[in-house]
Amino acid sequence: MRWSAIVVVLLAGCQSILGIDDFSTAMSDAPRLDGVTDSLTDASDDATVDAMACFGSLTAICFATVPTGAVTLGGLINTDTDVRCQTRTQPGGPALCVIAGGTIASGIATVTVTGSRPLVLVATQTITLGGTVTVSSQRNGATGAGANVASCAGTVGGNGSTGGGGGGGAMGGAGAAGGSGLAAIGGGATPPVTITAIRGGCAGGAGGSAPADPGSGGAGGSSGGAIALLAGTLIEIDGGVYASGAGGFANAADQCAGGGGGAGGLIVLDAPTITVTGTVTANGGGGGGGGDAGAGQAGMDGATTNYTQIASGGTGQGPGVNGRGGNGGGLVTASTAGQTTTQGGGGGGGGGAGVIWVKGTLTGTRLSPPIEQH
Repeated sequence: MRWSAIVVVLLAGCQSILGIDDFSTAMSDAPRLDGVTDSLTDASDDATVDAMACFGSLTAICFATVPTGAVTLGGLINTDTDVRCQTRTQPGGPALCVIAGGTIASGIATVTVTGSRPLVLVATQTITLGGTVTVSSQRNGATGAGANVASCAGTVGGNGSTGGGGGGGAMGGAGAAGGSGLAAIGGGATPPVTITAIRGGCAGGAGGSAPADPGSGGAGGSSGGAIALLAGTLIEIDGGVYASGAGGFANAADQCAGGGGGAGGLIVLDAPTITVTGTVTANGGGGGGGGDAGAGQAGMDGATTNYTQIASGGTGQGPGVNGRGGNGGGLVTASTAGQTTTQGGGGGGGGGAGVIWVKGTLTGTRLSPPIEQH
């Protein structure tokens, strides 16, 4: 049957007919992303828009034909190369990888999502995740899909006789300042971000260096990436969805400073009913330690399964006040600044907490940071 033949039916009551409460055939307030021109010039164009199946409120994802079929997730998804990705652009944000179907499920698989584009999962009916889906970043591992947006990255620590710590990256929570060294200031604090599009968090800034070892400050940690789950009836998370930031690296030489922690990323949950018996986490990473007599320790990656755990900053190296890194943000705890020292390089600032953006009725307690209900 041609789509145009059922426009009247959809407009008359698609929700009750299809049993999809969040299904829409009209323009939403969010930007509409589809394969049909956004320029409406005549009645036929209006009919085309009315017939679009749209999902989501932060950024509306629209289809000329309702997605069908069962999609099974597993293993690695690279949002730049996965053949299931439908590429959509969005105002004020990066291009998206959209994977759509009638239902989407992961079974008990672990799904690691990388690539430059955030991942958007759209199901006309249900999304059921029994395993783990992660766009988190790890200091010595994967970088989450859509991570490291440049606009809110932590500032780089200054160079001097000892380096200043890098500032933490920001997202829903502020990125904390890096600690100053003997003659160099740390990177400043970065304010929280207002979320207007599907996008990842921001990376921490690099730590500063001493003249004898240029470039030996710790690198900043990568941020968490971005994932959006949009379903017509139900999202059920029995496993985990993670978008936490990575810890900042420690200094690599005497007198150099630690890098800032990466901020948590973005998790969007948009459906009439959302049940979380598992864990949803988007915490910030800890700042790297600085040092006076060798290298300090790196900051801890943002927690995932252990959602209540705050990522601690790395210990500084040397006597006395030695440039410890700041803690990452999470739960209701803000990120903390790196330690200032007069003997070695300063500590990197902690990365801010990410954002859990929710539209619908949510049941569940294992979420960090607290949700932003819309």
